[in-house]
Amino acid sequence: MTWALVALLGYFFSAVSAAFDKFLLSDRIPTPAVYAFFVSLFSLFALGFAPFGFHLLDIGTTITLLLSGMTFVYGLVAFYAAVKRHEVSRVAPLVGTIISLVAFLAVFLPGMVGEVAVDSRYIMALVFLIVGGLLISFDLPLRRGEHISWYIMLAGILMGMSFLFLKAGYAGTDFVNGLVWSRLGMTLAGLTLFIVPLFRRQIVAQFTGFGHRSSRAASTGGLFLLNKTTAGLGTFLVAYATYLGSVSFVQALSGMQYVFLLFLTFPLSFRYPQIFGERLHFWDWFQKVVAVGIIGFGLWLATMSGIPLL
Repeated sequence: MTWALVALLGYFFSAVSAAFDKFLLSDRIPTPAVYAFFVSLFSLFALGFAPFGFHLLDIGTTITLLLSGMTFVYGLVAFYAAVKRHEVSRVAPLVGTIISLVAFLAVFLPGMVGEVAVDSRYIMALVFLIVGGLLISFDLPLRRGEHISWYIMLAGILMGMSFLFLKAGYAGTDFVNGLVWSRLGMTLAGLTLFIVPLFRRQIVAQFTGFGHRSSRAASTGGLFLLNKTTAGLGTFLVAYATYLGSVSFVQALSGMQYVFLLFLTFPLSFRYPQIFGERLHFWDWFQKVVAVGIIGFGLWLATMSGIPLL
């Protein structure tokens, strides 16, 4: 199985999770910091991989992997804040595009495992993949006053840094240790949210609210568990693709996540218009189709530039 196919499967499950995120943030867990805290706790399930070779690492690799998990959680806080305020099918592609731009730095970092020599076709392939992601994000012509929220910028930068830390950490260990140590970093970051008084009050209030609404809490907990299982599978597959191949190309492929997300949220917009409302007319769909074509061309160009997809 190619790392490209692994990445695409991961982005499909991540798209399903993003749709769940929008619903839960709009209806059940409205505070982004609280939502990110629960996600960080759920990451402890990665300890289930411990019997398959988990062990102590050198201090430099350990810190790098912990930083990967921590920056990802802080990026999630910003991402969930953006999702709560805007359409998820627009926020997610923009965040993914910014992650791709940050991950592109990997081709210039010395000793980055899995990266290949830079040539003109390599650069052009990345450009096409990123442009395709942007076209999925924005409907042209731009609406008056449309701009990129600083939450989106912050989320993309932090998550992009997380993947760079993850790939750098893999240089000193195997996949299992990289996954487990980075997830421990996520849990550590979740605990640090208690340092911020506002976040601490929100988290405590959410636990108190669960106690007062047991039936609703049970259904919310079930949806959250299903969502994070799906998200965990997507994260696992993207992390594995990052381990196998090029971090910059794995992230550039993220544009396909938002193709999946678009087709998932469009039918949901009829059932839950207040949550998944979309403004998609003929030219909007035409633009999305063109974007998919550009992403496909970028993948083809990547194979022509010698990127090892196998």
